[in-house]
Amino acid sequence: MRQWLTTNTGLKAVALLLATFIWFFVRAVTSDSRTVEGVPVEVKAPPGMTVTYTTPKTVNVTVRGSAEDLRLASRGELFAVVDFQRGEALGRQVATITPRDIRHPRRVQVTAVEPTNIIVRLERATE
Repeated sequence: MRQWLTTNTGLKAVALLLATFIWFFVRAVTSDSRTVEGVPVEVKAPPGMTVTYTTPKTVNVTVRGSAEDLRLASRGELFAVVDFQRGEALGRQVATITPRDIRHPRRVQVTAVEPTNIIVRLERATE
């Protein structure tokens, strides 16, 4: 092991320097960010229940990616999903929206959502 560390030190230093340069370059290319306003919120209600009220109906989402990917990422490709399907509670509910709740193209990364809380009213569905 010691011999491996001490041989070809110049070559290893060049490789380390090159790897660091490439890492910074890739990070700089993919570090643009943009806020997409008016991303729709989709609320999934449990069976037998309906959503009668949601506020706000849209959120602002900050995404990160390359300049080209951000240009192509549109409001139509982004949407927030709030899932109440496992709950049975009726009435006013407050849900927290995190970047994980945003459906988005693979080429971008969601970094923030504003506002983070929405209010939903669930009632029994009438037939």
